[in-house]
Amino acid sequence: MLRGMSLSQADELPPSLSVAAHELKSPITLMRQLALVLQDGDLSANERQRYHHQLQIVADQALQLTTDLAQVANLQPSLFPLEPVNPIAICQSLAYETSAIARLYGRNVSWPKARRNTILAVANPHLLRRIVANFVDNSLKYTEEGVPIEVKITQEGDGVRVAVRDYGPRLSLKEYRRLTDELVRLKTIRTRPESSGLGIYIAARFAEAMRGEIGLVRHRDGVTFYVDLLMSRQTSWLS
Repeated sequence: MLRGMSLSQADELPPSLSVAAHELKSPITLMRQLALVLQDGDLSANERQRYHHQLQIVADQALQLTTDLAQVANLQPSLFPLEPVNPIAICQSLAYETSAIARLYGRNVSWPKARRNTILAVANPHLLRRIVANFVDNSLKYTEEGVPIEVKITQEGDGVRVAVRDYGPRLSLKEYRRLTDELVRLKTIRTRPESSGLGIYIAARFAEAMRGEIGLVRHRDGVTFYVDLLMSRQTSWLS
């Protein structure tokens, strides 16, 4: 989802219908499969409830993707104003919202805990929430079983970094260099083949609307995707 589409294409054109259709194909296919399973008259009540719950989660994801696309096409400052935002509060609300899909994948996510004197970012709460949600959704697909996905918030110079670390397939050095070229120089790249890269398009555009940028760090056993934002001069005092 996040390692596919070229950012050169993203800069030159809006996301095409073919790209959107590719990204929506997986959840729609899964919804159809779940609907067919639910037609089985031999399912127990617990099994039927579980499949209904999975169907709802997948449908919600597909709906959110279409909503993100609509917002990318209309990122007016008046609609998404910037303000001092507590990124820890954003992450804590996402922890609850993403718990169902994390259970569906059988994965755990480690979220940052509240603390006093929290740094604030200059951001739009909704756009930042969607960027982090996109990163987490990507990590759920690729991280190894039994290893938690890590969400961290750090101060980087005069900015704030919100990062999501997965423990998925290792990128070769060649792949990493090509992908960083894609993020920095906007060259063409395709990595994870089942991914159309629509997620990186959405995250990049949302970050730009907040005067920020996204990037990645290669690890021996996975990748960290992050968004860098300006730091607010205000301070949040949490109890």
